[in-house]
Amino acid sequence: MKKIVFILLLLVITTSLYAEQTFFTRGSLNIKEVALSFDDGPGLNTKDILKVLDKKDVKATFFLLGSSAAKRPKLVKEIYSKGHELANHTYNHMNFFRYDEENNKKEKIKEEILQCQDLIKDITGFRTKLVRFPHGYLKDDAIEIARETNYKIINWTFGIDWERDLSQEEMFDLYVENAKPGTIFLMHDLLKNTTITKMLPEFIDKLKSKGYKFVTVGEMINKRLSEENL
Repeated sequence: MKKIVFILLLLVITTSLYAEQTFFTRGSLNIKEVALSFDDGPGLNTKDILKVLDKKDVKATFFLLGSSAAKRPKLVKEIYSKGHELANHTYNHMNFFRYDEENNKKEKIKEEILQCQDLIKDITGFRTKLVRFPHGYLKDDAIEIARETNYKIINWTFGIDWERDLSQEEMFDLYVENAKPGTIFLMHDLLKNTTITKMLPEFIDKLKSKGYKFVTVGEMINKRLSEENL
């Protein structure tokens, strides 16, 4: 019974958030498009991923971690110069699910967003519009700050690349199986992950052969909002 009540409550909360156009986990179910998103970088895997995306003529969204971007500003510029979308993943990757200082939690969330935003803008001139909180954090305080700072919160539809025990074939199959119209895929580019870089070209080819178009998260969300506002 408790589980049913929790699921119903989650559905009500999610529906409310979507209605207010603040939080998204996917794009339109009616458009055969998917989006690739990469968290925590730029890092050791970024250059290899960029090479694949260049070769396959695909644009992706990079949710940059401020502390990583500060160490690799040239790589941030390279991502942006290649036409990929830059997004905000906060500065220090704090786990707000475990943050104990309730009295200034909202202030800390805001600080983390703005510190990352300002760094990316200083490097590229681009002001980020999308934020993904570490560990998919989503509570009222995060929603309030996102609205205050004019951000849309983006989580994801499917991701599993952190499971290092999966073989390349297993990971490929799981990502392909979870491809649906509007899917936002989560991957990571901070740490070296040869499984991702090896399976990514085949994954892109496979989805293209199924008729999917790859777009950035921002493009996908804008189309969804346009569709819903008709």
